[in-house]
Amino acid sequence: MSRQRLPRGIRNHNPGNIEKGDPWQGLAPDQGADRRFAVFAGPDWGIRALARVLISYQDRHGLKTCYEIAARWAPAPENDVEAYGAELAQRLGVGLHQPIDVHDYATARALVEAIIRHENGMQPYDSLTLNEGLRLAGLRPPPAAQRAALEEVQPLRRTATMRAGRAAEAAGGLAFLSGVIAAFGEALPLLRDLSQLLRDNAPGLLMALGLAVSLTAAWILYARWRERQEGLS
Repeated sequence: MSRQRLPRGIRNHNPGNIEKGDPWQGLAPDQGADRRFAVFAGPDWGIRALARVLISYQDRHGLKTCYEIAARWAPAPENDVEAYGAELAQRLGVGLHQPIDVHDYATARALVEAIIRHENGMQPYDSLTLNEGLRLAGLRPPPAAQRAALEEVQPLRRTATMRAGRAAEAAGGLAFLSGVIAAFGEALPLLRDLSQLLRDNAPGLLMALGLAVSLTAAWILYARWRERQEGLS
C-alpha cells in the first residue's frame, strides 16, 4: 500500500489521531502535513503520546473504564461512544464499565492496539515498535514480552539477510565461473557455450555444473603447463 493510501493517523505517525496543541516529545519538525492532527517523527513517538494520554486519563481524571476512556477520547456527538467503548472492552476482554489499570503493561498494550485499530481500521505496527512506544511512555515491557517481540521480527530479518546473501553468492559465483570459462572459450567452444548457458539460467544450475567446470578449467591449466614444460626440455 502506498503511503498516500495509508490512513491519516498512520501517515502522520500519530495512530491515536491526537490533535495539535501540546508540545509532545518526538514531534516532526514540519507540522504542515496536517492542519488538524499532530505529526510525529516516527510511530514510536506517536504511540508514546497515545499511551501518555491514557495514563493522564487515569491519574488526573480518574477515568478507569473503557466507556469513560472512549467518552473522553472520542466524545459525542461526533462519535458513537457506546460503540467505541464496547469495541475497546471486547478487545481487552473486560466489561464496558469494568475498571482497568493502564499502568499495567499488558493492559496498556492491548488498549493502545485497540485504539490504533479503531482509529485507523488497521494495526500495522510490530511488537518491537509498540514496546518502544510504551517504554518511552514509562511503561517498560517485561523481559519475556521483549524477548517475544524480538523473536517475532528476527526470523523475518534473518530470512531477508539469508536471501540477500545467497543471491550475492550466486551472482558472485556466476560471474567468477563465467569469467574462467570465457578465458578458455576460444580454445574450447563447448565451454564458451556453457558460459552463456550459466549466464542465462538460475543460480541452481551452478550448483550442479560448478564442480565440473572448475575441474575442467584446472585440467586445462595443468595441460598447458605440461606443454610448456615439455617445450622447454
